[in-house]
Amino acid sequence: SMSSPFPGGGGVEPPPGPFGAAGQAQASRPAPAFFNAAEGVPGRTHSGNFSGVPGMASSAPGQDLTAMVRDAEMFNSPEHFLRSTSFRLPNSVSTKQKCNIPLGIIMQPLAPVPPEAEQVHEVGYSSMAGTILRCKSCRTYINPFIKWEGNGTSWKCNMCGHSQKTIDQYVNSLDATGNRVDRFEKPELCRGAVEYIAPGEYMVRPPQPPVLMFVIDVSYTAVVTGMLDTVVSCIKETLQSGMMAGGGRMQIGVITYDTSLHFYNLSSTLSQPQMLVVSDLEDLFLPLPDDILVPFSESADQIYALLDALPTMFRDTKANESCMGSAVKGAFMAMKHIGGKLLVFGACIPSVGELSLKSTRDNPRLLGTDREVELLRPVSEGYKDLGAELTRAQISVEMFLAPQQYIDLASISPLAKYTGGDVRYYPNFHIQTSGLKLRNELQHVLTRYMGWEAVMRVRVSRGWKITKFYGHLFIRGADLLVVPNCHSDQTFAITFDMEENVTPEPVMYVQSALLYTNCEGERRIRVHTYAGVTTQNANDIFNSVDVQAATTMLSHIALDASLKTHLPEGRNRLHTTCQQVVQAINMAPQAEKLQFLPLYIMGMLKSQAFRATTDISADLRTYIWMRLESLNVAQLAAYYYPRMMALHNCPDECGVPDEHGRCVLPDMLNLTSESMAQDGIYLLEDGDTMLMWVGRAVDSGLLQGLFGAPSFEKLNPTQAEETVGTRGDAVSNKIANILRQVRTERSVPYMQLKVIRCGDNLEPRFFASLIEDRTAGLQSTYTEFLQRMGYRPQGQGQNPPQGQNAPPMGAGAGGAPPQGTGAGGMPPMGAALTPPHMMRR
Repeated sequence: SMSSPFPGGGGVEPPPGPFGAAGQAQASRPAPAFFNAAEGVPGRTHSGNFSGVPGMASSAPGQDLTAMVRDAEMFNSPEHFLRSTSFRLPNSVSTKQKCNIPLGIIMQPLAPVPPEAEQVHEVGYSSMAGTILRCKSCRTYINPFIKWEGNGTSWKCNMCGHSQKTIDQYVNSLDATGNRVDRFEKPELCRGAVEYIAPGEYMVRPPQPPVLMFVIDVSYTAVVTGMLDTVVSCIKETLQSGMMAGGGRMQIGVITYDTSLHFYNLSSTLSQPQMLVVSDLEDLFLPLPDDILVPFSESADQIYALLDALPTMFRDTKANESCMGSAVKGAFMAMKHIGGKLLVFGACIPSVGELSLKSTRDNPRLLGTDREVELLRPVSEGYKDLGAELTRAQISVEMFLAPQQYIDLASISPLAKYTGGDVRYYPNFHIQTSGLKLRNELQHVLTRYMGWEAVMRVRVSRGWKITKFYGHLFIRGADLLVVPNCHSDQTFAITFDMEENVTPEPVMYVQSALLYTNCEGERRIRVHTYAGVTTQNANDIFNSVDVQAATTMLSHIALDASLKTHLPEGRNRLHTTCQQVVQAINMAPQAEKLQFLPLYIMGMLKSQAFRATTDISADLRTYIWMRLESLNVAQLAAYYYPRMMALHNCPDECGVPDEHGRCVLPDMLNLTSESMAQDGIYLLEDGDTMLMWVGRAVDSGLLQGLFGAPSFEKLNPTQAEETVGTRGDAVSNKIANILRQVRTERSVPYMQLKVIRCGDNLEPRFFASLIEDRTAGLQSTYTEFLQRMGYRPQGQGQNPPQGQNAPPMGAGAGGAPPQGTGAGGMPPMGAALTPPHMMRR
């Protein structure tokens, strides 16, 4: 049986495999009964095993609890779209106070559908007599949880309780259970996720075409590092590839900038593009009224010619300052009549023109102190206000920043955050080391599924209220979320709570509706509906916790607290929550799902997002926070609890592609140096980077086969990174397949591989991720951390289990391995191989 993450804990089912790795559960460990291939999650056991639990029925007198749970399981939007921190919810303030788990839902409305899951059903409004059926009182969309009345002639809204007449053309008779006879023929009545094709009244103007405006830094730094080359060649290749949707309607513009702004006339009537320079940044104007944004189908030749020419045009530039603020303003002027996506590429701090910033603001002496937060807040509201202006014009900003030094990301990043965009950050960029990463990530942004001029609303049922929205968005009014450009990676979260002095109904409902224009110019509404069943029994809630979703919510709350007050306050919040969770576990040791949460919280405290060390620059910390604010659940869980696997002794079935090209990965190991040995090679991945550690005593045949190196001493890490997986023999192909599988499971971002030899300078980076040992971020092992949090083992005197393998974790599907008592540091070495200075204390 699997071990609990707690010393002396009982058996815990291993978490199932990830999306994209159906074969992940090894033969020795059958997949648990609640396995959902869509995305393995420890902590989702709500599969009809609630009936007969003591104290359950009392939560819903007179209603069939089993039926409510069954309906929720059957009709809820799938978990690749919506994940709740727990499936069962408190029905009173006192139950809520016992739980201390944040109540929230994480939504990824346009998430890619996993290979084995069903596609989202489309519903045409013609099937509803030319309209879309919604509650007349609260505007909720018709969904599987509404109640029919009067033999189907009227219906009662599950959100607000309002009863209304069913329009004549939609009426149908009911069966013995009170449900419509055609329930399973209509997606809107039997699916939690549907996409409506919207009629004319859902448009305030004709649907906008896809618009892409590229705003590219051409300063000396951008040219010599190869950033300009990387960007223009990737844009051209992607445009030529035919991978971009809506090509026939797409409009494109290019602006370049250094200390002045360069617009380009891309009219199809010109034999070559014409450059127009605006150097008066105080009084910005558009040098030509149109032909800055042009239809791609007409001006493709002019666009390609310009992209080809840019590196040569600026090859000998001496300008090494940036007017990024003015460049964004100029792009805004050129596209505000239509909206679209603004892609900004920058290589240095915007030091001239509008919204200029000063590099003297950077003050490394504040890092790791209570005052560090001063560097993580914007120096002014300038970029946030500009973002609000762009949002009103339906413009989203995606930023690709590749600086060599401080860029004041804290001040610039609100531009992306409040327009529904993201920041990608490539510190010390050089085309040789980071070019491939930038190319892959830019191509992904250009080719993923996206929608335009989007707004989103989230509704909760009577007796509940939304307390906060998290994510990259702009809130207009009380609850209208404006996301000018929506896309498949975009993730939002809400926290909710009970209304004061109201007894909640037996089921709490949430519905999100995203109204957007797709690349083909159709207005669509993506609707997700979710039901959570309430209970007065805290143990029911503990047993239905989704540990990864709870971790995501805690991360949002702690990041928010850190920025509003300071980092120590964010860490205090995590400590307090962890103590409360450990207390709950002491009281309810059978709540197996909950037992993984302290491990994730310790991972948060030891991560670069929260740890109190002086080695994380203000720009890097800001970038990490920005990334975590809009990351999906599986990726965020992997960031706080990475997975490590051994590559030197893979079982035969690992790394062999099946008919879909997927392969089984080696077992996941505990994140402690006790899992390692000096004759091993280990891969560690956190959803952002892959690190491969090579021990001193690795077999020379394996070094030759994998890296083409005759011995450990002759192994060159940079060459090894290029060689691994390319040598063509069996062992090389196996490792290549494993790396490919990890990259497939984490399609965003592009994961770079770093090879680290035992004793290299980069080694501390690898060991900082072994969070069950003592690390720079927190000098305690997992066992010591639990004791400090107040953990009392059941049946005192049991020793922690030693040396057992961790469960195979899914795409970050975080079950926690049992921990050893490792105090951290190097893997054990043969006595002859142990130079004393190598042992890290």
